[in-house]
Amino acid sequence: MESSETVVTTARIGQRGRLILPVQAQRASGITQGTQVAVRSGPAGSITIEPLWAVATRLRAEYTELLVGHLPAGPAVLFGGGRPVDPDDLTDLGPVLHQLPDRDPGTGLRVYRDDRGPVLTSRAVLSWLTAGHGTLIADALPYGVLPEAAVADLVTHLARAGAHERADALLTDLGVLGVRLPGPARSRATLAQDTALALELIRTADTAGYLLTLPDALCAAAARRLEAGLVAADLLTPAA
Repeated sequence: MESSETVVTTARIGQRGRLILPVQAQRASGITQGTQVAVRSGPAGSITIEPLWAVATRLRAEYTELLVGHLPAGPAVLFGGGRPVDPDDLTDLGPVLHQLPDRDPGTGLRVYRDDRGPVLTSRAVLSWLTAGHGTLIADALPYGVLPEAAVADLVTHLARAGAHERADALLTDLGVLGVRLPGPARSRATLAQDTALALELIRTADTAGYLLTLPDALCAAAARRLEAGLVAADLLTPAA
C-alpha cells in the first residue's frame, strides 16, 4: 500500500518504550497489526518508522534509473537447488531450475529455511533493484546471504555508476530486508577452499565457452560450502 498523504499527529511513549501509532498515521502509511517496520534514528533526535515493503519500493525506485547501463541482461536463476555445486552443472543449468522451495499457500511466497537461505550474487541484487526479473529474487531476499565477494562486486558496480557513496546505505537497507552479510571468511583455510573451487568453476566455464566472473564463482563456492542454493543473474555469459 502506498500513500502520498502526509499525516502529522502526536503520540506518547509508554512503558518500556512502547509507542501506539495513531489510527490516522497507520492508515496513511499502510501499517497494520503484524506489519514489519524499520525504525531509524536520525540527526537531532529524529526517528522514522518505515514498513519493509516501503523500503523495498524506495530502493527499486532509487536505483532503477541510476543503474541504467549497469544491469544484468540475463534471467535470474536458482543454481544448485540446495545440493552441492558440481563444476559440470555450470554448463547444464536447466535441470536445477525446478528445484525451488515450495510456495506457502497463504502468502504465495517461496518458503526458505531461516538457516539455509540461498547465496545471492551481486548481479542478482542488481537485477532485483532494477525490477529486471520476476519474483524469484524477491522471495529469496529476506533469507539470502551476500558473501564478501558479492559485496565487493556490488560496490564496484555502484562506483561505475557514480554512486559509491550510497554503498553503506544500500547495504544497511538490504540488511533491514533480511539479507545477511557474513563478512570475511573466518579462516584462511575456508578462503583457500572457496578460491580453489571458484577457479575450478571458472576453468570449467571457460572450456565450455562461457565467461564466469570471479565474484560469481566465489559465491558459487560459498553456496557449496553452506550446502545452499545460489540465486544469480547472468551467471554464465557466452565468451566473446
